Amino acid sequence: MSSSSDVVVIGSGVFGLFVAWELAKNGRSVVVLDRAPVGTEASGWALGRLDPLLRGSGSTGETEQDLPAGHIAKPEAQQELALLSYNAHREMSDEIEDVSGIDIQVDEQPTLQLFYSQEERDFGAEYASIWSEMGFKSELVSADQIRSMDQRILTTEFGGVLVQGPYFIDSLNFVKALAACAKAAGARLETASVSSIEDTGGGGVIVHTDQGHYDANTAIIAAGPWSTELAKPFGVDLPVHPSKGEILRLQPPEGEGFGMHVHGPCSLVNKKDGLVWVAASAADSGFDRTPTDGAEKQLLEYARTMMAESANWPIAQHTVCFRPATPDDLPIVGSVSDNVLVATGGGGSGIVQCLFVGRQVEKMVTAGESEPAATMISMSRFGQ
Repeated sequence: MSSSSDVVVIGSGVFGLFVAWELAKNGRSVVVLDRAPVGTEASGWALGRLDPLLRGSGSTGETEQDLPAGHIAKPEAQQELALLSYNAHREMSDEIEDVSGIDIQVDEQPTLQLFYSQEERDFGAEYASIWSEMGFKSELVSADQIRSMDQRILTTEFGGVLVQGPYFIDSLNFVKALAACAKAAGARLETASVSSIEDTGGGGVIVHTDQGHYDANTAIIAAGPWSTELAKPFGVDLPVHPSKGEILRLQPPEGEGFGMHVHGPCSLVNKKDGLVWVAASAADSGFDRTPTDGAEKQLLEYARTMMAESANWPIAQHTVCFRPATPDDLPIVGSVSDNVLVATGGGGSGIVQCLFVGRQVEKMVTAGESEPAATMISMSRFGQ
């Protein structure tokens, strides 16, 4: 079998699907290739937290480790990208649902960030003012005020900050919606395992798969942590590795759910599926899909420190995924050869980042730009 198109996108996660939709809307013929069905890798298993402000529990980048004690906000570059991406989600959520016919389950519940030290409270006081000026109403709350919201929430003398604006979506529905949008614009989604990419120079590319070869003008590698192997033949060593993320979904007793995202050592959130998600762990253990007892125990202990009884609720599901992690927890977008681009490295924030990243890649293809306009995601920052 052989196939010809303007663009071949390798990977049907949120990065690949959104750029496929954008390119198809702009008149390009697009084929999306993936060895697995849509939503079966990290994009489909994510928490679906759209938060441009607070650091996530599962972050693995070196940048996070260099932050001062008590720093609860995302590092500056991460926040800049997340805010641009968050705004894109706000602009496009209705369109995505209308075109796809899929409810992505927008869930506007506030975030309660708990404090465990004076340093965290000091940072919280500083950032509450900054975030409020940005349009995200944020207020410091005392331990007594937190107990009045929900007496089950365990707090310390340092209280917390209540933030309005960050919200949740259902990641699996979102991935399926992007796939439906891409198809509606004319993109083809096909199941194939890519073995190699051949850049023929001025003639374009040939993507070799177990289903035959695909000819195109441009190939886009958006295969998450598997992107590294596809880029190596071009002499590019992408600093992307699989970060194993595990999430527990708990079944609360009927009528005992809650209506806010409680965040401390992890996220505790009652989502629209009726389950309480405890997210997330992070480990560098290759591509081992086995759920681990260690992650389960750690997540339940984290949950216990925020809402003691939640740790006794039955585990409805224990999921595992592989986030494409980078040293600074920011994506990598750029050219690995004349006709091959890469877009990967969303880490634990791929869902929120994908709309902005996809638009940058679309501009590189249609306008012939060599690098994304946003320097914080450019591959050149790693000397590639």
